[in-house]
Amino acid sequence: MTAFTNDNTDSYRYLGYKVVVPLSVRLILFLLLFPVWVNGQTAHYYFGTLHAHSGYSDGNKDSLVSGCSTPLADFEYAKGSQQMDFLGISEHNHLGAGMHKADYFKGIAEANLANVDGDFVCLYGMEWGEIASGGHLIIYGVDSLIGWDNGNYHIYNAQEDYTGLFAKLASRPNAFCYFAHPQTGDYNDLIGTVAYNAVSDKAIVGSPFRSGPAFSLDTTFSDPSSGNYLSKWFKALAKGYHLGMCLDHDTHNTVFGRSQMGRTAIIADTLTQASVLDAYHQMRMYATDDWNTEVTFSANGHVMGSVVDAQGIPTISVGVADPDLEEVASITLYYGVPGSGLTPTVLSSNTDSLSLTYTHTIEQDSTFYYYAKIVQADGDQIYTSPIWYTRDDYAAIAEPKQQGVKGLSVLPNPNAGTFVLRFETALPQSFPLEVFNCLGECVYRESLDNVVGSFAKLVSLDGLAKGVYVLKVGDGMVRWVVE
Repeated sequence: MTAFTNDNTDSYRYLGYKVVVPLSVRLILFLLLFPVWVNGQTAHYYFGTLHAHSGYSDGNKDSLVSGCSTPLADFEYAKGSQQMDFLGISEHNHLGAGMHKADYFKGIAEANLANVDGDFVCLYGMEWGEIASGGHLIIYGVDSLIGWDNGNYHIYNAQEDYTGLFAKLASRPNAFCYFAHPQTGDYNDLIGTVAYNAVSDKAIVGSPFRSGPAFSLDTTFSDPSSGNYLSKWFKALAKGYHLGMCLDHDTHNTVFGRSQMGRTAIIADTLTQASVLDAYHQMRMYATDDWNTEVTFSANGHVMGSVVDAQGIPTISVGVADPDLEEVASITLYYGVPGSGLTPTVLSSNTDSLSLTYTHTIEQDSTFYYYAKIVQADGDQIYTSPIWYTRDDYAAIAEPKQQGVKGLSVLPNPNAGTFVLRFETALPQSFPLEVFNCLGECVYRESLDNVVGSFAKLVSLDGLAKGVYVLKVGDGMVRWVVE
């Protein structure tokens, strides 16, 4: 992974081309967003984790050295971590881990005190259960401690009663949970021999690609988790559960956001407590080993996490943008049938490309789920949350997601004539790409054919004189500088 440096200039190898990006431009690129649309609004990418602990349970084990032992201190520490937009403290919910019910309210209050909407979001939840008694779940959206210890709960739930816990969460509109580090037989064998349960499905929103290392003391971003929990996710999807994909740190020492570069990325219109929780609830999230790579994933304009009934066959689109200009080694699109018990399989793939588009011919009334795996040139992996698509040609036609070209940009800008062109369009169509100089003369033209969804293309216009140009694609225009 290439991180930002303090050099005046830096160069990158990008699909075989050398691109020199000044520091000032790289800082601008860091803030550039690969736009997607949620409910017709431009959305943004935010990076963080909801799985961490403070001294209110069994976290901050290094407090004598770090001086941090409360959620408030931990949130302030995390605000200084690179590429972190949000942190959730999820305390163990029981006395055995040191949790007292009075501290749960204190933790919520401290999260609200430290929270700065638009800058850094602080959240407080719980990690429910014990490993030896059925497994851990990360829970948010509940303002009271759920537990079983005598006199140490606000809401009672028996220690091994996961079915009852899922029912309680499903009955609360803002509550949700996701698997912490699932093992075979966990949650009363939820994804094993037990039949699919729709109430449980409503309560659970995700499973981790990676989690940990829980007790890392590293603050140099060099201690990523080496394991993964993909096999449990595959089993849940095959059983019919709707689970998104996340990545957690399970932090027990004062290293919040600094032990590794892995993150959960969410797609939201704003950076607030409500929008972060809603993104998890709606599964608009993906797991990424890279701390700032932006991924679009859609099916006929429906974004990742969507569960839709729609007319016609789906065209699935994947787009990747990295402000560090890291190369993409491969994009692989997978599909499966909910409830089939079968492992997902490859639908399409490509290499050395920033995008992939595939139209899947499916029959009326059939249902499939789709997700994408992206591998960067340095080996970093990214998994999107799925999209569940049912073809129903009698369904009402949804409002068009977007007309024309949206989010047109060049990356980097300024450049020396070589750049990545990217934009979004909801409906399959062809566009003219035109470049005009400062006199209004067209100096370049080509046709972009059969474009739909997320589009990215490396453009090399060698020989252009230095100056200001206007690039036009359909009804979209962007000003860019050749230097």
